[in-house]
Amino acid sequence: MRAVVLAGGFATRLRPLTLTRPKPLLPILDRPLIDFIVRELAKINCDEVVISVRYLADAVKRYFNSSSNYGVRISFAEEVRPLGDAGPLKLIDKLYGLNSTFLVVYGDVFSNIDLGEVIRFHKKCGGLATMVVTRVEDPSRYGVVVYDDYGKVIKFVEKPPKERTISNIVNAGVYVFEPEVLNYISESYSKLAKDVLPKLAGDEVLYAYEHSGIWLDIGLPSDYLKANFEALKHYYPEGYVDSTSEVNGAEVMQPSYISSNVRLGKLCRVGPYTIIGSNSTVGSAVRIKKSLLFNNVIVDEGTLIDNSLIGERTLIGKWVRIEAESVIGDEVIIKDEVLIPKNTIILPYKEVNSSIGKEGEVLL
Repeated sequence: MRAVVLAGGFATRLRPLTLTRPKPLLPILDRPLIDFIVRELAKINCDEVVISVRYLADAVKRYFNSSSNYGVRISFAEEVRPLGDAGPLKLIDKLYGLNSTFLVVYGDVFSNIDLGEVIRFHKKCGGLATMVVTRVEDPSRYGVVVYDDYGKVIKFVEKPPKERTISNIVNAGVYVFEPEVLNYISESYSKLAKDVLPKLAGDEVLYAYEHSGIWLDIGLPSDYLKANFEALKHYYPEGYVDSTSEVNGAEVMQPSYISSNVRLGKLCRVGPYTIIGSNSTVGSAVRIKKSLLFNNVIVDEGTLIDNSLIGERTLIGKWVRIEAESVIGDEVIIKDEVLIPKNTIILPYKEVNSSIGKEGEVLL
């Protein structure tokens, strides 16, 4: 069995974090998101994982060329022009052949879906396609699904307005397809949710497997932060502090995740639900809560970071205040005594010398 990972999107809603890395390489507790996906595919003994890439494709290729053996052959299909999320399947069929049952997984989904169980369900139903679905509070962001007692999809509506929502069961971005599904896909740009799934549902050959565990579509910074928190609860409910890190004199409120070679100063208070990437240094009397710091971040003394994302190699001065839902890109320098109000976005390689006047600012 081959598996396809769709990893070519621009991820514009996650900027500035995705200005310097593709979304599948965003870390979840020290590991890129795509690492979780490929390891799950390896568990079900896929013969080959084909990764569809376009935006920052070389970064994805470099990661796998330098990574440990996953126990599965990894290949790439690079789009010369945008093909949507259905078009790449035609390209992959030409390059490698999709002539038997195959899996398709979005490269921006963090979940604990049992892929082996999904395949068994697909074989039992006997349809051309099975889509994994899950329940959410706000289905207006997703494709909404209605299915019968046998799992057959009887209606699929992509991103309906809230007032016209027919269900809270949504497309989870994981599929099992038979080769005949390729006949529903055009040679040019096409989308699974818009151009393919409704036709499959109309022909009564699409089934739904409902997943009730962890599932997060990492579409927004808040989703990405939540995915890290869910991973922390799932993998390290008591928290984790790497043995190479120095936290003496600091208070780490669990669950939190402290990666390798982190230095926490005296009287620091970190957590709960805080992730600090490797080789980061935090000065004395710093308060960090419900936040994620990427690798190689430096935070000087007396600073507060609340419910925010801090990009790699960012330098934060003394007595800085970063308020909730702010997103700081890579290699930003924030000088001493600067206020970063709520919902501030700072693009990479920016130097911030003075406080920002109002909430929701974007610093280019």
